[in-house]
Order: sequence, then structure tokens, then C-alpha cells
Amino acid sequence: MKKCCTGLAVILVSLVAFGVINAQQDFHGVVDPNGHAVTVDMAIVTVTPAVETFPTPGWGVGSSLDTFDFPNLTKWPDMVVLLGTMDANPVSSEYPNPVRNEWYPFGSGGIASARAMFYGGTGVEEPRSAVVPRPCLNVNPSVVTAQMTVRLERPGPGRPVVEVFDAVGNLIRSLNCTVGANGFATTTWNREDGLGHLVPGGIYFCRYAAPGAVAVRKVLVAH
Repeated sequence: MKKCCTGLAVILVSLVAFGVINAQQDFHGVVDPNGHAVTVDMAIVTVTPAVETFPTPGWGVGSSLDTFDFPNLTKWPDMVVLLGTMDANPVSSEYPNPVRNEWYPFGSGGIASARAMFYGGTGVEEPRSAVVPRPCLNVNPSVVTAQMTVRLERPGPGRPVVEVFDAVGNLIRSLNCTVGANGFATTTWNREDGLGHLVPGGIYFCRYAAPGAVAVRKVLVAH
């Protein structure tokens, strides 16, 4: 990721896990605050027919041009939605069938608005003969006051690892999963970081990544 500013934004990018053997479309985004104080809290990228979500830190915070390299997609997206703020006002901007290298307004400030652009898509799509089942990540409870159980269905190859991120995208803990005879992978989290310290209360994200698919669940830590 190429960054020109820093801050506390979290992006949830939705991408498809169906349609090709390997994701081949590179896809990138640019946010130009155009003099405004801008945050991008969520990006939803729709590639028909299915989506997944995951958190990524620090895009579009402050007043400087910022770019972000999305994970490769199976094809050029059908829709991009950016959620965030401009000058502390909520923004929800939809970009159906976005055209490459064209600026679009972010917010409702007219020609003086912040703006966004998407580019890339130079890869070659490949047909596939079968759909690879996507992983399903479940957490219980979602409000963690002591310990949380993580269950992963349809994990990818190798020993599954679930990562815990804080609300600004910092990796807090990596959790090794145990795969049972039923094929489910499980682990627990006791609200501790990698050094064994209790994390502060607040929003966290559990993320599992496998080839071609990513699954994320949001949890609230309370003390």
C-alpha cells in the first residue's frame, strides 16, 4: 500500500471467491480529499455472484492523496461503495460499474468535493471447472468478556491461523487452529495480545485468509 497520510480508518473490502481458478484482476483505489478532512471507513467491492469481507488499515485519513491496492479480484467489479466521512459528515457513495481512471465525487460537495478513482484490471480472466467452497468463520460470543471460541468451517490447506486485528488494522494476535475429525478448525481467544497482555476494550476483527477467499468477523471486547 502506498500511503501519504496516517490515521485510524479501517477498510472492509468485499471480494468474490468464485469464477476463476486464481484471482487475476488487479484493482486499485485512490482517494483525493481535495482539501477536506476525509476518512474511508468501509469499501464494499461487489463482484457477482458472491462476496467476502476483511479489514485493512489506514486508507483515506486526513487531507492528503492516498492510494490503496485491493487484493486481486476475479474480474472488474460491478459496484464499489465507499462509506466514511467528509468534514465529520457521514458519506455513502456508490459507484456502479466504475470506469477505469475516472474521478468520481466522494460525498456531496459538488466540484469541491473529495473524490475517488479506481484503476487496474489488467489481468486475464480464466475459466474454472468447479467452485471452491469458501471458508465460514464463526465466533462465540461476539461480545467477549472472558474467552471467545472461534470455529472455522471449510478451511483451506495447511494449518489454519485466525488473526485478530484492532480497529485500526494492527495485528494483535495470531491464533493457531486445531482441525477436528469433522473437518472444522477451532481455537479460542482470551482477550490477550501476543505478549499476554489484556487488550483494551473496543472493536476487534477476526480474520482468516485462504487462497482465493477471506472471511472476517467483528467482535467487541468488554472488561
